[in-house]
Amino acid sequence: MTDASQALVQQAREGGVSIGWTLLGTFGQLMLAYFLFMLVAFSAGGLVNGGRFRRVQVKVLDLSLFVLPGTCALSAAIVLYLHWRGGSALSYWWHALPIAATVLYLAYFRILVHQSRRGR
Repeated sequence: MTDASQALVQQAREGGVSIGWTLLGTFGQLMLAYFLFMLVAFSAGGLVNGGRFRRVQVKVLDLSLFVLPGTCALSAAIVLYLHWRGGSALSYWWHALPIAATVLYLAYFRILVHQSRRGR
């Protein structure tokens, strides 16, 4: 790592987590949870309604309806916990957890779309 990046990491570790950014991040995570619920509800519902899929594939889509918003609540809870425990600014990276879960869902959804176009 360069000296500048090491200094930024050190500053982030030493700097505390402010209550304003924590509350704003928590509010943003809750709004993202509603958005992800609607995204999965409409995308999975439309896909399953128009195609024939195995029971396991449909169960994964059904589970995604609750898991994706759940990752938002989980990441918000983790950041709040770390704030109360005096965590560093690096704890804000937990807000990326729902983004990673959404990328996995979209990749799975894309695979199912290609399967439905091939007539499986």
